[in-house]
Amino acid sequence: MLETEERLFDEYKRVDNICRDMLSSQSGIKQYITEMGLNSFRGRSVVTSWDRDYRWLQRVQGLRNKIAHETSATDCNEEDLVWLEEFHNRLLERQDPLALLGKADRERSNLPPRRVNVSNTVSEQWVDRNAHFQEKKASPLKRAIIVLVKVLIILFVAALLLNTAMDMI
Repeated sequence: MLETEERLFDEYKRVDNICRDMLSSQSGIKQYITEMGLNSFRGRSVVTSWDRDYRWLQRVQGLRNKIAHETSATDCNEEDLVWLEEFHNRLLERQDPLALLGKADRERSNLPPRRVNVSNTVSEQWVDRNAHFQEKKASPLKRAIIVLVKVLIILFVAALLLNTAMDMI
C-alpha cells in the first residue's frame, strides 16, 4: 500500500466513524451517501456543494474499497486525501451537506435546533444553547393571533346564545 493510500484509508475510517455516530448507522459513509441520494432534490437547491460532495464521497468510498480489497495500486492521489480531510473538518463543524440541509429545513419550518452527537471525540453539544428558552417564548404576532381567535370564539358563542334567546321570545 502506498503512503497516500494508507493515509486516505486512515482518514476514511475517521470520517466513517463520525458518520456512523451522526446517522446512528453501522454503514457510516455508505449511509451518508444514501441519505444524500434520497435528499438530492432538496439538497441541490439548498447546498451549493451538494453534487460535488456527493461525487467526492462516492469516489473516496470506491478508493477505500479498492485499497481494502485489491492488491494493485489505485489512482488515489493527494487531492483525494486533502478533500477527505476537509470534509472531515466540515463534519465536525456541522458544515457538511446533510447538516446544512437540516439547518435549512429547521429554519424553514421554524423548529428549534435538535441535539447533535458529532463523534466520540467531541462531546454532545447543543446546536443552539438557547433553544430551550426560544421554544417557550411565543412571538408577539403569535400571541396576538391566539387572542384574536379567542375573542372571535367568544363573539360567535354570544351571537348563538343571543339568536337562541331571540327565537324563544
